[in-house]
Amino acid sequence: MKNFDYTGKDNLDIMSFAKNYNKYLTKLVEAHAPDGGTFLDFGAGTGFFAERVSNQKRKLLCVEPDDDQADEIRKKGFRAVINCEELIDRAADFSYSLNVLEHIEDDCKAMREIYRVLKPGSFFVVYVPAMPCLYSSMDEKVKHFRRYTRRELTSKLKSEGFDVVSCRYADILGVPATLAYKLVGSKSGDVSLRGLVAYDRYAFPLSKVLDTLTHRIAGKNVLAVARKPI
Repeated sequence: MKNFDYTGKDNLDIMSFAKNYNKYLTKLVEAHAPDGGTFLDFGAGTGFFAERVSNQKRKLLCVEPDDDQADEIRKKGFRAVINCEELIDRAADFSYSLNVLEHIEDDCKAMREIYRVLKPGSFFVVYVPAMPCLYSSMDEKVKHFRRYTRRELTSKLKSEGFDVVSCRYADILGVPATLAYKLVGSKSGDVSLRGLVAYDRYAFPLSKVLDTLTHRIAGKNVLAVARKPI
């Protein structure tokens, strides 16, 4: 990732109010994270999730190319670098990337760098927007290069050397919600705080339940758990 100014900071700030969603993402990370070691937070933003997974046994390495957000990370006491090229081989015991790879034109190169920095046997948890048909003004605003399919994400991870433990769709109710936004929502790509909080409180918990039935078919996002071979 090159140094750049992130254009979707306001949307990112609004997402911090999605309590159920953020708790869900934190649990996804924790489900595969070791008790201790060095964690690579790829695309750390302002350090929102770094704060939530850090503890005395865990050291956080944050990759964040936006200068302002990287400064916020450092103020929180974490190390922040512009890209993985600043990190040595096999520096991390675990890595996660939440809604980041879609911002990177050469996402395979990013995966390759993460693979290099991880120690053999380490897990990499990836969560990205799904289904190209859902691409909307919001994706344009925050400069998404793509929305993924399950097959595409699996293929790209494997091409960079990872073993893919699992790959599934998530947030099925987000599909009609995003389609509605695409058809009648803001053309500027802005997110409604009131709408977000309502969806997070009432629809997202149900969506998680339905995902157990629909995770192979569709969802607003794709979740992959990959592992660097020993």
